[in-house]
Amino acid sequence: MTDPRIIPPGEVLPPMDLGERPARRNGRAATDAEPKPKRKPGRGGGAVRRRFALLNAFIDGELPRRARAELAAWLLLYRHAKADGIVSASVADLARRAGRDESAIRRALKRLREAGLVERIKRGTLAGGPSVWRLLTPEGGRP
Repeated sequence: MTDPRIIPPGEVLPPMDLGERPARRNGRAATDAEPKPKRKPGRGGGAVRRRFALLNAFIDGELPRRARAELAAWLLLYRHAKADGIVSASVADLARRAGRDESAIRRALKRLREAGLVERIKRGTLAGGPSVWRLLTPEGGRP
């Protein structure tokens, strides 16, 4: 006796019966009377809107004034930032990703801090992990 689930080589697969099984939602069978799952509160498009507003404000107001290392550092921080603008990143990691020296990234981050574009929340240490940064909206830009 052969297993009906095993198809010998060269045989054609049998047609699939898709109409027999009900659609499933979240591991349960979905019915017409069942309401659709609701979104979690506070998980709407507000965070996405704020992130794009931050990016647009940086591009519109700061792009022409910043050196390449500053642009690279800010964009790398932006890329890895959470919805609230907080990001953990070491100078060594930023330098590696930007293709720049660590000293160039340190100077760039210092200039970004002086310009009010980033804020260092926690200074990174060998034992304590990477620095924690917050991206700030440029002056004159909309939050």
